[in-house]
Amino acid sequence: MVPNNLTPPVLVRPNINGLQVLWLQELGIDRLWGKPLLPVTGGAAVVKHQAEAPARPSAYIATAKVSGGPPGQPLPATPHEPVTAQRPSRHFARVVPARPPQEEAAPTVVLRPDIGHLDWPGLRESVANCTSCSLGEHRRQAVFGEGALPSDWMFVEEAPGEQDDWHGQPFMGKAGTLFDNMLKAVQLQRETVFITPLVKCRPVANITPSKEEVASCLGFLQAQIERVQPKCIVVFGRAANLLLGSNETIDVLRAKDCFINDAHGKQIPVVVTYHPNHLMVAHADKARVWQDLQKALRIVRSC
Repeated sequence: MVPNNLTPPVLVRPNINGLQVLWLQELGIDRLWGKPLLPVTGGAAVVKHQAEAPARPSAYIATAKVSGGPPGQPLPATPHEPVTAQRPSRHFARVVPARPPQEEAAPTVVLRPDIGHLDWPGLRESVANCTSCSLGEHRRQAVFGEGALPSDWMFVEEAPGEQDDWHGQPFMGKAGTLFDNMLKAVQLQRETVFITPLVKCRPVANITPSKEEVASCLGFLQAQIERVQPKCIVVFGRAANLLLGSNETIDVLRAKDCFINDAHGKQIPVVVTYHPNHLMVAHADKARVWQDLQKALRIVRSC
């Protein structure tokens, strides 16, 4: 019913169709002034519709307006269909086809020879032919690393980028140019240090390597550390979390004295700093990287 300007006011039933009734009932609006919300249609059409579809709930036609009669006069219900005000049900049982039982396939384990006895060329070849994880399926070539052997300095990044994957060398492109300038700032060159990624193959879309992918390459990095024998390892960005097994932020790790153990249990100092890719966006952090390089320089000199 809606109000009007008659004196006294007369409640008039709104003109709504069956679809609108269904919408209102789904919203939880079943009654108005104690009476069901029902569509207003012609009496003959309602009776005909009721005869053709007796299974439809009669709440739609129980109080429909009869042509020529007073408003709100109910239609007589058929003896086979009682007049009830019920909400139509829209719940259908979902049939899920049964799946035949399948046996779980055993995980594929790629075996590779022990790398502890390999010389430097053999270790490089083992990295180039490694298929221990799925990253080897998408790489152009593995990035083993480059630089002096042995060396007091070792720089480790997370994984190769697109240019690194193309050339097979670490720190290429614009990030590599900035890295070269960082080395020059502390009187170093690529030829006097050793540079390598933690994960030797470029991850798809440069996403963070998984724990399995890191574990498959960790043996190569340990073998490189044993042969390079660095006095200090500078780790860039997220590689610090993967190498140190820490979830702390780069800022927290920068303020700590971090170490890793080599194959003989000897502690090697680790200096954590920002990656050159980060510095190309956050220029203000270049001053912090300079502080980190000065810290690494003091460690090398003290050893």
